Amino acid sequence: MDDVPPASVPGRASAERLLSILSCFQRGDDSLSLSEIARRTGLIKSTALRIAHPLVETSFLVRDNHGDYRLGPEIARLNLIYHESMRIENYVLPVLQSLVDATGETASIYIRHGSYRLCQYRVNSPHQLGVHKQPGETRAMDEASSAIVLRSFSDHGEHQSLIALPVYTQGASDPFAASMAIPVFQNEGIMLGALVLAGPCNRLTPGQAELYSDQMRSAALNLSRQLGGEAAFLRALQPPRQF
Repeated sequence: MDDVPPASVPGRASAERLLSILSCFQRGDDSLSLSEIARRTGLIKSTALRIAHPLVETSFLVRDNHGDYRLGPEIARLNLIYHESMRIENYVLPVLQSLVDATGETASIYIRHGSYRLCQYRVNSPHQLGVHKQPGETRAMDEASSAIVLRSFSDHGEHQSLIALPVYTQGASDPFAASMAIPVFQNEGIMLGALVLAGPCNRLTPGQAELYSDQMRSAALNLSRQLGGEAAFLRALQPPRQF
């Protein structure tokens, strides 16, 4: 079976057409006519009608009194299962650990908490001399890299100010500590928080931070992708337009 081209696998074309109908629904859609489904999927109306029938029978779609289609209760059931299984720490902690393994510095996620920033997740550096904090600790929204990132993007990912990512700062909260930060996003483009790498100034120097920049961008992209916020992260890398 490994030698069979993917397109020749029995049932694949039908499965792709089924998924194309489900995925053609967009935010704000209450219902879609058969003609609109055909237009969005590129299917002819007779094919769209034939493929929609088993989706209605299995409650993935519901057909209303006008003959239009709405997403059905089976979608809601699967969505509930997805969110119940979506323990964010299961995605965050491996990414933080990989950064610590690669750099030897402390990796964390900071979120907005009122007028403060709060350390939500952290994996500490293995070095005795390092930045060691615990999840739940709050810090001022000062000029540290994580605070800059949290101020620079709204909850829904829009730029609030022009910054290059990742942000690097020295001595902002602690005269002997340096850090670099980059935003992470989740489903629907909501900002999860700032992914932060922190260490002593004599170890996390500007030159060393430059070497870690690609790893930070890769880690933030990886985590955002796993949480459903890849598109928002890629937008964040693009500076806002200047008019």
